[in-house]
Amino acid sequence: LAALRVLVAFARCPSVSVRGECLGQMVKACYNLYLGSASGGNQLCAKLALAQVLVVVFARVEADAMDVRVRTVSAADMMDLSDRSLNDSSVVQEAQTFINEAMEGSDAPEEAAHVLAEGDRGGEDESMSRIREDGLALFKNLCKLSMKFATPDNPDDPVLLRGKVLSLELLRMVIDNAGPFWKTNEKYLEAIKQYLCLSLLKNSAMSAMSVFQLLCSIFMGLLLRFRSGLKEEIGIFFPMLVLRVLENVLQPSFLQKMTVLNFLEKICKEPQVIIDIFVNYDCDVDAPNIFERIVNGLLKTALGVPDGSTTTLTVAQDQTFRIESVKCLATVIKSMGSWMDQQLRIGEVLPINSEVLSSVDNHNMHNGEEGTGMDYDLQSESSSSDVSDSSSVEQRRAYKIELQKGIALFNRKPSKGIDFLIRSKKLGQSPEDVASFLINTAGLNATMVGDYLGERDEFPLKVMHAYVDALNFKGLDFGEAIRFFLRGFRLPGEAQKIDRIMEKFAERFCKCNPNVFTSADTAYILAYSVILLNTDAHSVMVKDKMSKADFMRNNRGIDDGKDLPEAYLSTLYDQIVSNEIKMSADSSAAQTKQTNSVSKLLGLDNIMNLVNWGLTEDKAHGANDLLIKHIHEKFKAKHGKSESVFYIVADATILRFMMEACWAPMMAAFSVTLDQSDDKAATSQCLIGLRSAVHVTSVMCLQTQRDAFLTSIAKFTSLHSAADMKQKNVDAVKAIISIAIEDGNYLQEAWEHVLTCLSRFEHLHLLGEGVPTDASFLTVPMVESEGKNQMSTSVLPSKRANALQNPAVMAAVRGGSYDSTVAKTSASALVTPEQINNFISNINLLDQIGIVELNHIFAHSQRLNSDAIVAFVKALCKVSMTELQSPSDPRIFCLTKIVEIA
Repeated sequence: LAALRVLVAFARCPSVSVRGECLGQMVKACYNLYLGSASGGNQLCAKLALAQVLVVVFARVEADAMDVRVRTVSAADMMDLSDRSLNDSSVVQEAQTFINEAMEGSDAPEEAAHVLAEGDRGGEDESMSRIREDGLALFKNLCKLSMKFATPDNPDDPVLLRGKVLSLELLRMVIDNAGPFWKTNEKYLEAIKQYLCLSLLKNSAMSAMSVFQLLCSIFMGLLLRFRSGLKEEIGIFFPMLVLRVLENVLQPSFLQKMTVLNFLEKICKEPQVIIDIFVNYDCDVDAPNIFERIVNGLLKTALGVPDGSTTTLTVAQDQTFRIESVKCLATVIKSMGSWMDQQLRIGEVLPINSEVLSSVDNHNMHNGEEGTGMDYDLQSESSSSDVSDSSSVEQRRAYKIELQKGIALFNRKPSKGIDFLIRSKKLGQSPEDVASFLINTAGLNATMVGDYLGERDEFPLKVMHAYVDALNFKGLDFGEAIRFFLRGFRLPGEAQKIDRIMEKFAERFCKCNPNVFTSADTAYILAYSVILLNTDAHSVMVKDKMSKADFMRNNRGIDDGKDLPEAYLSTLYDQIVSNEIKMSADSSAAQTKQTNSVSKLLGLDNIMNLVNWGLTEDKAHGANDLLIKHIHEKFKAKHGKSESVFYIVADATILRFMMEACWAPMMAAFSVTLDQSDDKAATSQCLIGLRSAVHVTSVMCLQTQRDAFLTSIAKFTSLHSAADMKQKNVDAVKAIISIAIEDGNYLQEAWEHVLTCLSRFEHLHLLGEGVPTDASFLTVPMVESEGKNQMSTSVLPSKRANALQNPAVMAAVRGGSYDSTVAKTSASALVTPEQINNFISNINLLDQIGIVELNHIFAHSQRLNSDAIVAFVKALCKVSMTELQSPSDPRIFCLTKIVEIA
């Protein structure tokens, strides 16, 4: 501990210039003390000392000065993912006291502040001070430490794992505390791309839960703080780390998926992050649809494991996933609403009402305000960022949607898909253009690509020739050339198609490598032989495997009558047997269909059909070595190339396109959960989500989506069937009242749904109080007849019980559908004592909402703008007509309100 205290003091003192190799040795000493100590207390002290040194170093990097004020690290912060065995609070307190004393004893004299001002620039890089050079070197070393892996002799080395976890924890701390300098300095950004991203990639294959949690934490820091400079990297890691786990519904790791759901919940609380993800990925032809896949993945999780499917989850775990996924969806739409309010200045003192609608319709709102401030003024920080308006985003989004339609058609009928893309001008007409499309486009079904390349028609044949000619096999070994060739598609099953493809491959290989074989025929025969060997060696169906002698015998005399060198064939045999040639897997996995009961529930058939299930691009299992190798090749390929443009949008119209992508999955998730679950946590999140969706769609003038969300809430009020009412239905009534008060200026024709619910609520309230109904003051023969048939002869003691003698109450107990204007009136529909008891209990539930809240809506109608008041009165008149025309229970509630607000 004394040594650690001295190291911290040296690092903290601004009058002592500890840099370069000396600084590295200091960090290494703390690191080794942590790994080598058997005492949990000493380990924690070493970790705190190491963390404190890094805090000091990188605070100086930001300030570019030695004398900086830094916070003392907290023991609690450094124990969240490891060292949880230290349950003894006294040990933790001692460690905290140790680091506090070490920091207090290392205060520097005032005159030491200028020590490094003298000639401290001009190290290896003239443009960067020695302080910042040291920080960069230290960061790179931490990344290298995190990439140390166990040896085959000791695959489960616990010390190595502890060291890896420690280095990842420290990297997370550095990223979470990074300031503006990190985002503006090219060398630091390049270090993140080359070293930290490589560490994330290599460690993603590890099964240790602590490692996965740390990877997600580091990735979250990159997404929140560095997304404008790491567009391509985030586009790679988001599907690999997050979406693969999220989309795995049947066989997920519970802890991994909970980590991902918690990650998404935190990300979705940042409105600007959600907007940036949609603009830069879902509207970019070359990027994955991250936002859409997040929403669809959450929907799949919210719907749960389909009936009859085999799963590793318990019922409790599945229920936990459902609640958390609904919570994430509600957070997404709520963040979209808060971002919209900020951009359109909704809720400020000066009302904008009609002006907001006008600005949205004209696509001209561009306030330029940022969402959360998390990203350090993105618009000015990076030369690769660009402020974009909604029209350009709309064009890119429309282009991408049209392209995806063509890809989906290609994956069913390749020729029709190509024709569609050419007609829609998404693809050139030349064979070279089509070949380039097949090589470079993500999402194509590998089997369909192979089938198309093997066609004998003139144009596909030219495309196949152009496809093969576009590949460069120069300098590649024959086995590696075949491996490289087949990674873009799957060989078709028809022999003639295989023959055409391999014949062209042989010709191209010999053209790139003219001195390997005597003729292309040799390469053609050997290619066939290699494919047969690959199938024989790696197929479980083949019992008697081909020996090396058999392989050599099969290839005798193929080189223009001569034998190929035995060493050459022997090496080729060993390569294929030891390392299978894996052809490209189909990237568009079929969506597991949910049970009919889900899709038909609440009439959701059409909505479920609107969900774009075909966007799952990766099988949702752990990151395997093949995937990691493929992504690593992407990193190498892009190294040194210009970065993609990162777009910033402040135009609220972008929400129109976002809602088009997410409204159907959200509607399905919220509605199904509300119907199937009585869990307070789940239903409250669903109502929050539906309430926020109504707000966004109303302000953005998305009439169809607004009416869908509002109708769903109205149905779940169960005011049309009071005997079946539960607490969640009362909460839905509260949501309707909230919508009427807060979003009245934007409801337009949807006021009819709101006023219908308010009318039904007031009717039930009066019935419960025993007040005579409006029908009792009107001459309605049917009412009198109903009264004679249904009037009870018993006299119940309470006022509310006496109300049950009213025929209108009997009709309310029987209930009806949401779309019916009145309750059922058939005398044959008998009312059971259980229904009556339920009705009495449910009337008590409605007491949570006072009639004063109802009247508040009408009393404050004067606050509505001119367009809204017209829509409000029209809807009020329409609902009033419906009330008056009721054959069994005519009412004048809305008619009275018309008089009151006149």
